[in-house]
Formats: sequence, C-alpha cells, structure tokens
Amino acid sequence: MIPLSQTQARGPELQKKVSFVNGLGLVVGMMVGSGLFSSPGPVLESSGAYGTALIVWFISGLLALCGALCYAELGAMLPMNGGESVYLGRAFGSLVSFMFEFVSIIVQKPGSLAIVCIVFGEYVSRIAYHTYFFNVPHDSDASVELADSVIPPFLPKLLAVICLLVLSTVNAFSVRAGIRVQDVLSVVKILTAVVISVVGIVVLSKKGLVVGDSFQGEPFAGFSSISFGQFALAFYSGLWAYDGWNNLNYVSGEMKNPHRDLPRVIIFGIPLVITCYMLSNVAYLAALRPEVVMHTNTVSMDFGKKIFGPAGGIIFAVCVALSCFGSANASVFTGARIIYVSAKQGHIPSFFGKLSQTRQTPVLALILQAILTTIMIMIGSFRMLVNFYSFCAWIFYFLAVLSLLVFRYTEPDLKRPYRVWLSTPILFCIVALFLCTTPFIEAPIESAIALGIVLLAIPIWLIHVKFKSTICRCWECKLSLEQTRKENRR
Repeated sequence: MIPLSQTQARGPELQKKVSFVNGLGLVVGMMVGSGLFSSPGPVLESSGAYGTALIVWFISGLLALCGALCYAELGAMLPMNGGESVYLGRAFGSLVSFMFEFVSIIVQKPGSLAIVCIVFGEYVSRIAYHTYFFNVPHDSDASVELADSVIPPFLPKLLAVICLLVLSTVNAFSVRAGIRVQDVLSVVKILTAVVISVVGIVVLSKKGLVVGDSFQGEPFAGFSSISFGQFALAFYSGLWAYDGWNNLNYVSGEMKNPHRDLPRVIIFGIPLVITCYMLSNVAYLAALRPEVVMHTNTVSMDFGKKIFGPAGGIIFAVCVALSCFGSANASVFTGARIIYVSAKQGHIPSFFGKLSQTRQTPVLALILQAILTTIMIMIGSFRMLVNFYSFCAWIFYFLAVLSLLVFRYTEPDLKRPYRVWLSTPILFCIVALFLCTTPFIEAPIESAIALGIVLLAIPIWLIHVKFKSTICRCWECKLSLEQTRKENRR
C-alpha cells in the first residue's frame, strides 16, 4: 500500500531495524486475527462437509504461502516500503497503482475494519446473552433459537460502531496510547489462538474427548453438488482468516537483511499459522455439532462453553473480543495513515493530510475512515462484507503477482536475490482469477458493487491525475475570461 513510513517525521532514510524474529512476529501477529474466531462457520456452510472444509482451510493456507513467496521475490527485488503500490506502478503504470490506493482507502481498509468490529460486536452480544441464559444447554436447538430471538439485530452493529468510535478517539488523542493498546491486546490474541490449538492436539490424541458429532458421517458428503461459486465463497472466508500474509513487504525496506530474512520469515511463519488453524478447526469440529459451527459467528465462545463449561465460554468470548479490539486498533492506526499519506501525495483532498496541532495525529483522516467504516457496518453483515472485501483484495493480489511475471519478461536483468519457481506465480494467478470471477454466481450483488467501486477509480484518475494540469489551466482561463469581461463592462 502507500508507504506508512512516510507518516513518520524521521530523516529521509529509515533505519534498518527489523530482524528475522521481528518479521516472524509481524507475519504471525498480523495473520492470526478475527478470522480464526469467526470464519469456520461460513467455510463449513459453503463446503458442506467437515472433510471438504478442512481441505479448504489447508489449500487457503497453501495459497497464502504461494502468494507470500511471490511477494518475497518482489520484496527482495524491490526492497522499498509501499508493497503493492510500488509493484503495480512499476509494472502497469500510475493508473493501476492509483486504483489500488483508491480501493484501499474506500473499500479494503474500511471493509476489513468493519468486519473485525462486527465480530467484536457479535462476541460482546453473546457474552451478555450467555450471562442471561447461563443454564441453557450450549449446543441445543433451544440455545440457537434463543440467540436469534433475544439478541436484537441492531445490537452487534451498535457495539461495532462504539468499538470503532472508541478506537478512533484513542488514536486521535495520542499515537502512543494507540500503540500501547495494540501491544497488550496482541498478546491476548496470540495466547487465545495457542490455547485453542493445544486443545486441538489434546482432542486428536484422546478420542474420548470428542464430544460433538461433526466427525460422524461421510467427510466429503455432497462434494459433487457444490458449485464453483460456493467453493469461491468458502475460500473467501478461509483466506480472510489468512489475510495479512502480504504485510511484511510493507516494511521490507526496514529489514536488516531482506534478501535473506524475507523468504525465511515466510517459509517458517506461514506454516506455523496453517498448523494453528488446522488444529483449531479440528478442535471446533470435535467439540461442536456441525449445525452449531455453521450457524454461529462466535465459534470460539461456543467451543469454550462446550469444553470448559459456561464460565469457559465467557472467558473465551472476552479474550476473543479483546483480540478483535486489538486487531481493530491496528487497522484504525494504519488505515488513517494511508489516507494521510495519500492526501500528502495529492491523490485525495489535501485537508485529509493535516495533523492536529496539539496532538500531532491525523484527526481528519481518522474521521473519514470512521465514516466509511460506519457505513459498511450499518449496511453489511459479516459474511457479506467478507465476500465484498475479498473480491476487491484478490483483484489486486492477482495483479501484484502478475507483475512478477511481467518483471521476469520486461526486466530480466534486475537483481533477484530470491527467485521463486515460475510455476508458483502462474498457479497463484490461475486460482486468483478463479476467485475473482466465480463469486458473481453465488454473490452477484456484492461482486457487482465491488467491481463498480474498482472501476470508479478510472474516471477519478483521469480527472485528478492524468488531466489535472489541463483541467486546472482550463479553469484558470475561464476565470481569467470572466474577470476580463467584468472589467470590460465597467
């Protein structure tokens, strides 16, 4: 994206302080998020059977690994901050780079932030629900019906907006306060994921602990009847959980040894996340009925209550809510700075690039981000927003990896300290193209709206970038002519 480092008032050159361990922590910390605690249901519902769902989770991880390896070649070849914006601009020109920046500001950052805030709202709502109906059997049909009837539809959205406004206020008040919140809550997020993974290992080793019936029956039931569109939606939910695999490239220019450490971080870090997610899903499926997993967006709370009792469900829900709060805080922090830098570069109105004189924070950028995110929270559900966000994201993931193939042809002599197998970007592009086209079958409205927003960037680029100087000159000429006519009339 747009270089976040430009928002910092340091010298013209950033210090290279990111080590292998720092990079590993960054990848794992950014990938493990709300998706692990909310995506298992949509994946199982779209895939139809536990065996198919686990394959979707595994392939999603491999696809994230392939994409990250391709990004590793790009990052080692062009070790500068900026990520996709740098690669797209160099390979395809300023139009595609501008389209990426525009969609990042309008859709991707607000969309991902809205998803995390909605998951936060869902978990906090369920905390209140399970406190009130403490003795209702967790995975009974009565429990599901009570959840639907008792929790008002507006409550999770209201809590999501409150979460957004609180975090926007904190980040407007102080940069240091926002960073401190992030440091504490990141630890909670990682610990929660580790606990669920460890329980998955225990469940695998002791079959007597399998208390649900998700593993009963045919593991690939109904596989032949699943449409391509359903597969794409299942992968969207799975890939949302792995989202963040490309974030290390944003700081590759600050790594001590990007040529060596960037590929190593990816090769070691992403398999760790894949293992964590596979074990967590085994734990969910072993503990819960498939109907419960498919129905809920709060599967970690349901899992905690089933394994550890009602109090365990509340504890897990609190941990997940705090982790979502931390993920939302990170998104608020970085998203506002993308808006700020884009305004500084002249791609959006310049007043969004102003800092508060007292706090030195991008208050107007935070307000714009809060408005866009609130709109998405109010009009979208978790699953709709995942489909909407994923469509836009995978268009540019496809183009970014395609740029690697373009560079292989147009700049063959460019120094490549790390070189991925040619089959890897080709395979990634084929799958990404599948993910960008088939959702029109199952989610035509979300896909059409997302495509419309992407294409909307073209006329804006023509007016605001390509012909900006010409339009300004014409406008100045018009004003000059009007002034001359007024003087002649006098």
